Amino acid sequence: MSESVGVNTSAHPESLLSHRILIVVGFAVGAVLGFGGNFLPAGPPQNIVYVFSSLGIIVGSALFAAWFARQGKSIVAVGFALLALAESISLPGLFLVASAPTFPAAYTFAAGVALYAVALPLVSAPPAFPIWTRIVGVLAAIPFAVHALLWLLGRSPAPEGPFASIGYVLLIVTIVGWIITALRAAPSSQR
Repeated sequence: MSESVGVNTSAHPESLLSHRILIVVGFAVGAVLGFGGNFLPAGPPQNIVYVFSSLGIIVGSALFAAWFARQGKSIVAVGFALLALAESISLPGLFLVASAPTFPAAYTFAAGVALYAVALPLVSAPPAFPIWTRIVGVLAAIPFAVHALLWLLGRSPAPEGPFASIGYVLLIVTIVGWIITALRAAPSSQR
């Protein structure tokens, strides 16, 4: 399963439990709304759902980054920090599309998925999660990297194209593994 590294902190078990709950809620909101937004018609309702999805992933990733940093697992912590940054880069595209419909949100999306391609292997390489979660996390990075590479080569793939779609399905499976890990973690493993 996952290694448990203890680092002395003055955190109370109650705050550690709320930390885990916020991680789980953030990632659950991100995964459910991100997937569910695909079934809404393009426009304001879909944009709102995607914004909340991004915010959930940002919160879950930032809190997991802090959690793993406290455990001394800096590679995993950096991976989650980059994932939060990737979502933060993608997020303005939704606001720009809403205010200026001619703005190509694909620019910020391509930059965000390029960071996914870096963040997911960093999160997945060290033994911090079950092996299946780590494998799926690395596999999710591949279609994101292809999407970003195609963008850099001038192909301009659509954010709803096949590579991004495959990457997001694999990311959702990975997020399920992260949620399970957070739920199963003993409070002492968060100190």
